[in-house]
Amino acid sequence: MTKIMKMGLILLMLAALLAAGCAAAETAAGPITAEEIGETVAQIRALADQSVLLNDPASPDALSEDGYALQFDFGVIYADRPAWTAETVINAAVIMDSDVAGPRGAAIDWEMNRVLKDLPCDNPEMYGTRQEAVLYLQGEAEGAFRYALAERDGQRISAVEYGAADPETGRKVSLVLGISGDGVNSLRLEGLEEQYTAEQLAEQYKELEELKGRYAYARVPRSLNGAELEMFQEADLDFSALSFLTAVPETFGDNVEDVLMDNEDGTWLRRIDGDGFEAVFSCDSEGKQARILSYEILSPELEGPRCVRLGDLFHEDFTRFRSGEGSLSEDGTKEVLYGTEGTAPWGTAEYGDGTEMTLRYVTATLGGPDVELILRYRDTALAEIILHTVEEE
Repeated sequence: MTKIMKMGLILLMLAALLAAGCAAAETAAGPITAEEIGETVAQIRALADQSVLLNDPASPDALSEDGYALQFDFGVIYADRPAWTAETVINAAVIMDSDVAGPRGAAIDWEMNRVLKDLPCDNPEMYGTRQEAVLYLQGEAEGAFRYALAERDGQRISAVEYGAADPETGRKVSLVLGISGDGVNSLRLEGLEEQYTAEQLAEQYKELEELKGRYAYARVPRSLNGAELEMFQEADLDFSALSFLTAVPETFGDNVEDVLMDNEDGTWLRRIDGDGFEAVFSCDSEGKQARILSYEILSPELEGPRCVRLGDLFHEDFTRFRSGEGSLSEDGTKEVLYGTEGTAPWGTAEYGDGTEMTLRYVTATLGGPDVELILRYRDTALAEIILHTVEEE
């Protein structure tokens, strides 16, 4: 990939995100209702009536726990029988066509920021656990409730479910937005014929209510306008239960490899190799008076500052940090994102030979050394995360 092609790819990715953000309207008022989901089901039925069935739903591989899979050009209907007739009951359905919208206009290719803005949400920061976050929960009369629940692996959101439950009818129907990267890739309608007891629904409400009170994890702010974001700062050095500046070898417990190394120049180092990380400290000849020099994340399960993880895509991380205040070099290989390089705080992007890119952010600390975060990408995926102190010249 040439430098021009690579820069074009980055600009296209950011432009796509910007287009989605510009199209967003104000958040729709009120939770999504069962009636709205029902209207989408009716729309799907009408589309199926006008479409050609693309598979043989009577074949063994077409039968699933949701029923018989009937494939159309707009998506898949899971039905109670291996045929499409006026009497066919829809158990569930998946929309794969970007021209077919669900409740409140939700559609494939919506960017996640638009989902949070255009669809109802009382929790835009997505406070919850690393696995889930309740976006809203509204209890109603006789135990009925409406909710929105995001499923995720850290910052990587996999689905957002909007549901409505009613113990009187025993129904809980939902719209599930499948998320890939940072955009919607499918719309799934679930629970259309499934029955629940009042006790089951009450237990589900209780679980959602408990999760709503969790604040252990949140979505990192992202913006297509980098000037809206904070510079990399000392507060970012506390992450994943680790405080970088105050870390000592004992911080990492006993289940690590602790190596004392002689630099043969009168200085000593201690290297701590743990489960998915490596930390290096300066110390005396007995390993005492340790002061952290660097911390490298080696596992895709661990998160660094602003929840960056190995495997992140360049444009995903780029929109978590400040940018847009500097200029691009004439040869297109380096960009000043903010500040003046060499005088903290500052940030730069290096675009290398077209297959490697590097983001660098440096912050000053109160009474301590400057600290640099280095994020190296290969083929747009994050391959190295290194945090280290900056030695004075």
